[in-house]
Amino acid sequence: MIWFFLACVTALTQAVKDTFLKRALGGIDPALVMFAYCVAASVFLWSFAAASPGPVIGDSFWPLLLVGGTLGGVTYWLYGRALAAGDLSLTLPMLAFTPLFLLFTSPVTVGEFPEPAGVGGILLVVSGAYVLNLRESRHGLLGPVRALLVNKGSRLMLLVALIWSVGANVDKLGLTASSPPVWGAAVYTATALALFPGVAAGVPHIRRQLARAPWALLTAGFLEAVGLFCQMQALPLTQVSYVIAVKRLSIVFGVLLGAFVLREPDLAHRLPGALLMVAGVFFIAVFG
Repeated sequence: MIWFFLACVTALTQAVKDTFLKRALGGIDPALVMFAYCVAASVFLWSFAAASPGPVIGDSFWPLLLVGGTLGGVTYWLYGRALAAGDLSLTLPMLAFTPLFLLFTSPVTVGEFPEPAGVGGILLVVSGAYVLNLRESRHGLLGPVRALLVNKGSRLMLLVALIWSVGANVDKLGLTASSPPVWGAAVYTATALALFPGVAAGVPHIRRQLARAPWALLTAGFLEAVGLFCQMQALPLTQVSYVIAVKRLSIVFGVLLGAFVLREPDLAHRLPGALLMVAGVFFIAVFG
């Protein structure tokens, strides 16, 4: 069960990281925020890699890194805009759909399919996203789904969830071609490089903007490095969909932080859905 503990640490660091990023997005271009945060994360990750034994780099490492970096650049560009466009407690829950998408992408890419109990837990996690907007059911059974999709930030984050369902499997393949510390550091460096052209060409006054929230970006980068390091250690120990489902506990933490730190409304309506996600994660941990 060490993988479960590692995935829980990842979930907590992700939620706190998103709170810092949301703060930084108040005065900085979203693309610049995500680029600076990825650079900071890669610096910390390389320091972790330097303290670890050197891995044997497999032949597939560089092609996988190209794919992983490209997917990372696209998703983090979307991720920054999603956070800037909506409340944490409405955007982050869309990431609960990543484990559902993994039910289709994992069998194709890494030959994994969860046990029936694991599928049940994943479906509970996804159901929690529906319950977050259950009061919209007065507009029909699809009312909660429409409520999520009407929000621009939620739509963008749903696309992030879909792309990440592929990226998580690329990460697992990348681990077999290197090691958890080196793959994590390399893929975040590649992601930052993928984001750089857009930032350099389209973001004005870069230094002035970064000076508005340097510590928030550095803290977010450090938390991402810790969380990713734990995630990469957990992936070889169990199925990708299980690790990502437990990681989505970050949604619960995000809903709470959004309410108490960022003063976002409707905690009473959003918390039950988040707790249903917790039930799904517990189901995976115990029966999956």
